[in-house]
Amino acid sequence: MKGKRNLYLSLALICFAGILTIFVADGYLGIYDTLYITVQEREQKIESDYWQQRWAKESGYHSDAQWEEPVSFKYEIENRSFSMYSANVESSLWKSGERIIELLDENIAIAPFDKATMNWMLRPEELEEAGFSPGEYTVQITHGGVARKIVMRIRERSVYPMELPPPQLR
Repeated sequence: MKGKRNLYLSLALICFAGILTIFVADGYLGIYDTLYITVQEREQKIESDYWQQRWAKESGYHSDAQWEEPVSFKYEIENRSFSMYSANVESSLWKSGERIIELLDENIAIAPFDKATMNWMLRPEELEEAGFSPGEYTVQITHGGVARKIVMRIRERSVYPMELPPPQLR
C-alpha cells in the first residue's frame, strides 16, 4: 500500500514538473524582437508581445515626429532557441503604398541564446532630396517572414512665441 502511494506521489510530481517545463519553454523559447524609436530625445520601446495583438498586426504602431528632427531606430532580435537564426533584415520607408527609401538591408546570423542589434536613422534631408514633405509615412521592417509596420506622422514644427505675455492683474 505504501509503495503505491509513493508511486502516485512520484507520478504527480513528474506531471507537475512536465507542465512547468512546458510553460517555461513555451513562454521563453523562440525569436523575439524589440524596436526602440527615439524622437526628440524620447525613446519609445515596442516589445514582441505588442505585435501579437490583432489590431497591432493590422494597423501597426503609430508615432509622431517633427520634420526638422531625425528619427533614430534600434532593432534587437533575440534568438532564444537551440539553433542558429539567419535572416535578411530590411527596413524601408513607404508613402501611399509605394516604397520610397531603403533605410536598412542587412544579413544577420544569430547564435543560439544570443541577440543582434541594428541601428539606422530616418533623416528629413533624405525625404527632401526625394521630393517629399511633411505627412504620413510607413516604416516597414521585415525579416524571416516577420513584418513590422510603424506609421510615422511627420509634421512641421509649430511656432510658439518665445515669451508669454505677463498675467493680467484684476
